Amino acid sequence: MISFDTNEGRFNLRSAAVVIHDEYVLLHQAVGDDFWVLPGARVEFLETSRETVIRELREELGLSCRVVRQLWHTESFFEYNSVKVHELANYFLVSLTDVPKIDSEVDFNGIEESVELVFRWLPLDNIGDYNLLPRFLLEGLNNLPDTLKTIEINDISA
Repeated sequence: MISFDTNEGRFNLRSAAVVIHDEYVLLHQAVGDDFWVLPGARVEFLETSRETVIRELREELGLSCRVVRQLWHTESFFEYNSVKVHELANYFLVSLTDVPKIDSEVDFNGIEESVELVFRWLPLDNIGDYNLLPRFLLEGLNNLPDTLKTIEINDISA
């Protein structure tokens, strides 16, 4: 995976899947975290960002999908577990080949045993009730851009 540590913090290259079906969006969180994110992962070396979201949905949930288009490219600065992180991320709208049964706001586990993630289908109307990161997604998921948008986010206190 493309991630490395320095004396100052960590760098990540991440891809995320925007999976929306019938006004529900798929989210996940690591066990113990108090926030939700879109499913995704760090990009593997010599793997495209598009390939990453396809691989991750297959590995984490056993789902097949196709990438529709890229929505956002972000450069973010934040802290996670007291480590400063500099992250480049690509967000892709994806379409599932076979849509699983959607139980609204009910937690379910992924199939990847080495990762402790909880997944949830959330009605887009309820997105403001969740601690969703990055915060631009609270509005962005209900107003998907027509063209690729670049966003810079700095959540590190000076």
